[in-house]
Amino acid sequence: MGAETAAKEKKQNQSNQNTANEIKEAVNKQLGLTTVPNTPPPGTPWSNNDSATSTFAANLKGKDKWMYGEEASDLTNKEMVKKGLLSYNPTTGGYSNVVNGQIISNANTIKYGASNGAMGSGDPTGAMTSIPLSKKMLEQQNKIKGITTALMSIPMPAPMSTIMRASAATDLLNVKQSGAAYDDYTKKFDATQKGKKFTSQRNVQGVMALGFGKGKDKLGEIFGN
Repeated sequence: MGAETAAKEKKQNQSNQNTANEIKEAVNKQLGLTTVPNTPPPGTPWSNNDSATSTFAANLKGKDKWMYGEEASDLTNKEMVKKGLLSYNPTTGGYSNVVNGQIISNANTIKYGASNGAMGSGDPTGAMTSIPLSKKMLEQQNKIKGITTALMSIPMPAPMSTIMRASAATDLLNVKQSGAAYDDYTKKFDATQKGKKFTSQRNVQGVMALGFGKGKDKLGEIFGN
C-alpha cells in the first residue's frame, strides 16, 4: 500500500510540474520574455551596468518592460483558469481555487511550486517560480529587503540585531553591485531549475563598509539621505 501511494504521489507531482511548465511557457510567450547580452542600445536600464545579461518583457506595450511581475501573475492566473485550476470572479476581480464547487487542491502547488516560493525563485515545480526576474526587479527587491531589515534591526537586542544588520548589509551591497548580483541570481536560478546546487563565488566581505557596524546613526548614509 505504501509503494502504491508513493507511486500515485510521484505521478501527481509529475503531472503538476508538466502543467506548471505549460503555463510558464504560455506566460513567457505572451510577455515576450527575452534574455539578451549586455550590448543593448544606450539608455536601457542595464546598458551601463556590469551584468552579462538582462531579461525583459518585450511584448509589454506602454509599460516598463523590466517590471513585469504583476503582468506575469495575472497571465498565470488566466492560464490556470483555462486549465480549470482557478475560477475568476468578474465582480471582485479576484481568483479562487474553488471551481464549480470543487476545491482544486493542487492549484497553489502548480503556481508556486512544492516550495511555495516566490516568483523567480527557480523552483522548477511551479509556474511563477520558474519565471525569472529582470535585473531591475532584483535590484528593487534587494533594496526593499535591505531597508526593511535594517529598520527592523534597530530595536532588536544582540545577537539578533547583528544578524539582521548583516543580512540587510548584504542586500544593500547587492543594490550597489547590481550587475554582479544579477549574474549570480541568473546562475542560481538556472541551477535550481535543473535541480542542481549553486554556490556563489562572489566576495561580499565588504558589507560592513556600508556602515552597519557603526549603529543606527549611520542608516541615513546607507539609504542615501
